[in-house]
Amino acid sequence: MKLFVSGLTLLIFLIVTCELTAHNSSPIVSDQTGIVFFKGSWKDVLAEAKHQNKPVFLDVYTSWCPPCKRMAKEAFPNPKVGTKFNVHFINYQLDAEKGEGIQLAKQFAVASYPTALYIAPNGDLIYRAVGYSGINGMLDQADRMLDLPRLRTTLAKGDNDFVEGKRDLNFLRRYVKTRQSLNRPTHDVLDAYIDALPEHEQATSETLTYVAETLESSDTKAFGFLIKKRPLIRSSDLTSQQLVTTISDALARALTNDFKQACATTDEVLLEKTIRNSERNTASAESFGTQQQSQHQATANRYRLQFYKQTRNFVKYRTIAEPIAQQQLMVVSAGESTRLAADSATQQENAVAHSLYEIADTYRELGTSPADWQAAITWATRSIDLHRSHEYLNTYALLLYKLGQKEEAINAQKEAICEAEKVGRHTEQYKNELASMKGN
Repeated sequence: MKLFVSGLTLLIFLIVTCELTAHNSSPIVSDQTGIVFFKGSWKDVLAEAKHQNKPVFLDVYTSWCPPCKRMAKEAFPNPKVGTKFNVHFINYQLDAEKGEGIQLAKQFAVASYPTALYIAPNGDLIYRAVGYSGINGMLDQADRMLDLPRLRTTLAKGDNDFVEGKRDLNFLRRYVKTRQSLNRPTHDVLDAYIDALPEHEQATSETLTYVAETLESSDTKAFGFLIKKRPLIRSSDLTSQQLVTTISDALARALTNDFKQACATTDEVLLEKTIRNSERNTASAESFGTQQQSQHQATANRYRLQFYKQTRNFVKYRTIAEPIAQQQLMVVSAGESTRLAADSATQQENAVAHSLYEIADTYRELGTSPADWQAAITWATRSIDLHRSHEYLNTYALLLYKLGQKEEAINAQKEAICEAEKVGRHTEQYKNELASMKGN
């Protein structure tokens, strides 16, 4: 039991943090001082791009994405941003979870939000930028896009030199930078850089920092290089510890990138590679001993549960989730908790409650039958017994409502609203759900 619970929060960084309000459900059209977004279908956008001979700036967002909300509020109405983007691009927005946005997000392998896609009038992807880095970041992004002809000339020469076997370290660094500017993968170049390093330079702080800052994927030689070098940094001085942190952050980032890519492309092969590389990373970070097989399995299951949830594969999700809920999480007893120190017992109960809630809520969202929802009710009830939070009460209420237990659902939803108000959380969605329960 403890083996599963001990790492329940390991994958939290893989889940995008959700807010209930962000973009409106329809595309945002800024006033004339900012970006003017084209209205119409994707086919219409490309036709307009051909007519004006301009690339398309496509903002791919979701309704729950906090950075999307900030970008819409800060950057899109900004006159400088508007001037640059309205002159040089046909601007368009799509919700990745609605309408044409679903297919286009999949077509362009969008895994994070917001994602800016710069697309030629013929529909080919020219450039991609992920995230929101402020007004200046958007202006720089547009400048990089407009500078592409020069960069492409530089890249073409670099491509040719690399294929012909040029492995000068300074060249490889410049080539990596050019590829990064064009949002091209750098895996093979970074691996070649490691191969070309003289032995006496391989463990220097400069080398390790550079490789860490450039690393993009765990499915590379560079990932293994950092895993091998990290345990050799023995000094306890601040500089050495900062280097260990830089390396550890890079390894975690690479795993996150691969997991997001696996989800975006529904790639189970990449998922399993990511799981194996996560185990390598964990083993490298352990000061003493190695993980037991049960711990490896628990970690792998957490990855798979998140993958199947995000790819909406409920059949495979249920195969893993149900035994965990029934055979591990539901068997935690009050007696077991009292044998632990008070703080430890509380942490364990909260972890179990959260895991049961996650499984129950996924059954609520993806389940297809009353039997699924009835099983989820049992787990939701247990999560509330362990920790009476507004999120858990809300899931419980929605499950009750799905099963036709209207009065019980209304009472639970009212309690969810009260608990949310106690901790200062927004309750608009909860109140809308309550109104819907009462109205039907």
